[in-house]
Amino acid sequence: MDSNIIVKRLIVHILDGAVGTPVLSDLEYNLDSDVNEYIEKHIIRTFKDIDLKEVYFKDEGNSVKKSCLRLKEGKDDFVQVSQNIALIIYGILNQNPHIPSGDLACVLFKKDDLEYIGILKFNYRESYIHSIEEEEKDRVVKIIKQKTALPLSTQKIDECIFINMDDFSMLLKEKKYEIDGEKQFYLSEQVLQSTEALSNKEKIDIISKVSKKVVKKYCNDDIMRIAEIKNAIVEGFEDSMTINIEKVGDKAFEGNQEMQRIYTEEIEKGGLREKSIVVNQNIEKRVMKKQRLVTSDGIEIRLPSSLLSRRDKVEFVANVDGTISIMLKNISEIEDK
Repeated sequence: MDSNIIVKRLIVHILDGAVGTPVLSDLEYNLDSDVNEYIEKHIIRTFKDIDLKEVYFKDEGNSVKKSCLRLKEGKDDFVQVSQNIALIIYGILNQNPHIPSGDLACVLFKKDDLEYIGILKFNYRESYIHSIEEEEKDRVVKIIKQKTALPLSTQKIDECIFINMDDFSMLLKEKKYEIDGEKQFYLSEQVLQSTEALSNKEKIDIISKVSKKVVKKYCNDDIMRIAEIKNAIVEGFEDSMTINIEKVGDKAFEGNQEMQRIYTEEIEKGGLREKSIVVNQNIEKRVMKKQRLVTSDGIEIRLPSSLLSRRDKVEFVANVDGTISIMLKNISEIEDK
């Protein structure tokens, strides 16, 4: 377990839309080692989740923030605060059948000496268990479907809020569900009424999508141009855990100020308005992922993005007949995997 995580208090409420009313606990859970480990693993896993985003309360009068503030000031106790939050979430869930039912675990914990309230929504999943039944003189073992199973400690959860009790900043993981005929984020928009934000995953995906679009439209789908963009992203990540959009454009379209301007503008139109992105280790695999090339003959080649622009390793040769040859160079060993 992560020694930086200390689970101090836990209470669980049932938010099942099929019941018609929330089932609220009146007492905190008496933590045993198994449950403590289960909760701790989910906290650790969620802190590393690339879908996590940092948001802030927009409205000082927000009910969730007021409850947390009253807890911090000692005016309300932990049980009361957790019940208030559960009621707010259930009120929205009960009116929108596409929002999944689940158990709401409210946790007071410390991480790196900071105190948080964690609101972990364990959406129900189907699983199967066995049941032993006696029929007259015979015994039969049956398989029974469980419709309210909780996610395993090795599985990701879909919805979670971590509220920093010092400055009330929040880390949020959420999903869109159909509300009033359209997909919406109900946690950020209705429960927290928080600022809009993108996760690191969403930011990287915007850069990747827009880069391909720009190269296809203005650069004849030049694979080397994509390689330069990816190299600039990787270098920024490795040097300072920061991706500077202008620097990426400058390197990818060196000497072409018009294309540099177009690239920056297209990134902004794609929904990313930040000039510089501070990313964390959670996104490393997505930033450093290999480039997959597929030829017209169906041949697939996977290469580290950093090697695509190194002519001592990979060379793309334009043939006179309009075809392309790919040369892999200076290979010391080939393994069959």
